[in-house]
Amino acid sequence: MKFYELSRQERLASLREGGQLTAESYTYLLEKPALNESILNAMVENSIGQFNLPFGIADHFLIDGQVYFVPMVTEEPSVIAAASNGAKRVASSGGFTTVASEHLLKAQVIIHGVTNHDELTKRLTNAEAAIKRVAISARPSLVRRGGGVRQIEYNQLPEGYEELALWIDPVDAFGANMANTIAEAVAKYLQVAVLQDDERILTAILSNTGEKMTVTIECAVNWSQLATDQLSGEEVATRIAELNHFSTLNPDRAVTENKGILNGVFAVALATGNDLRAISASVSHYLQTTSTPVLSQWQLDHEQQLLRGSLTLPLPIGSVGGAINSLPATQISLELLHNPSAKDLMSIIASVGLTNNLAALRALVTNGIQAGHMHLQTANLAIQAGATGDEIEVLHEKLNQVSQADLTLAKKLLQQLRNEG
Repeated sequence: MKFYELSRQERLASLREGGQLTAESYTYLLEKPALNESILNAMVENSIGQFNLPFGIADHFLIDGQVYFVPMVTEEPSVIAAASNGAKRVASSGGFTTVASEHLLKAQVIIHGVTNHDELTKRLTNAEAAIKRVAISARPSLVRRGGGVRQIEYNQLPEGYEELALWIDPVDAFGANMANTIAEAVAKYLQVAVLQDDERILTAILSNTGEKMTVTIECAVNWSQLATDQLSGEEVATRIAELNHFSTLNPDRAVTENKGILNGVFAVALATGNDLRAISASVSHYLQTTSTPVLSQWQLDHEQQLLRGSLTLPLPIGSVGGAINSLPATQISLELLHNPSAKDLMSIIASVGLTNNLAALRALVTNGIQAGHMHLQTANLAIQAGATGDEIEVLHEKLNQVSQADLTLAKKLLQQLRNEG
């Protein structure tokens, strides 16, 4: 049987037998224990419980030569199905390849009351060695792990503002807390040792720009992998490239295509304990500063009969630290991904975004998005109608046999099912 045809228990058993899950992780997912009170109270203020979302697996991913079962947390039925579908087509053509990746976090020390920018910049430049020493003393453990301040920039701004930018290598963490600690230590040093007259520190804080936390991944899909019963692979590939190009001309279409990419990105980020707000902010900034409104690119290669895709994405994420280390399910997600480095995790997340994009574009230019989408949504419709236990699957199948399923019909079929039972 195919992976998606197995029961939840059978999927877990398959992952355990294949070595993707330890016996401890298998038991945890099988028994679904609640987070204990100490974790809940430590992670959020005024805790009243926990909010559950479905935790699933997308298979068939081949990324930089490594096979992955990718954990995804989402309430949307079609996201994991689309990811697995697209990944299978890409894997058959060689998989995803990381082209470029960098993982530097920016911290800002903002100075106000500057009257002579050139003179202040000179003082800051002369103090650069001391600034680096202060940064090291603020987080010496970061340097021991191979990270630390990699670049310092001085940016003169209007109305008496100047920015000292610290570009920090947080190794495998996202690094928000360490960036803030370093920035605040540097700010205190500057106020005492460097600033003069009316010059004062306004604040010291990380930036969510994501400018130097980016990854670029590529894939190539054989036209034969895109064909339908009615359309040749070349025709489908041509339509995908055309629709993607239309997104560069039309912001309304571009924002929807980007949302489809983020369906996959957010689902993996959530499963691995990363900050969706930080990703959202950095993607917004990236789109504002680039020349195209759409994140992905799909182009035809007629000579080799390939559809070539690429995605460049800012991903301010980590694979250690914060909630990542606190949540048991997050640790299981990372276990499934072979405990990746932050850069490896960036490649995985971006690959899922691009494969969700491929699956959505293929659906849009062939049968339309609703055919597969509503087939999966009818399970939710069955739940809304009041189905429980085994009734859900039976009603789900009945609803998929009609052309237009709605809640009224679902309730009617459920009552018939119960009468028959």
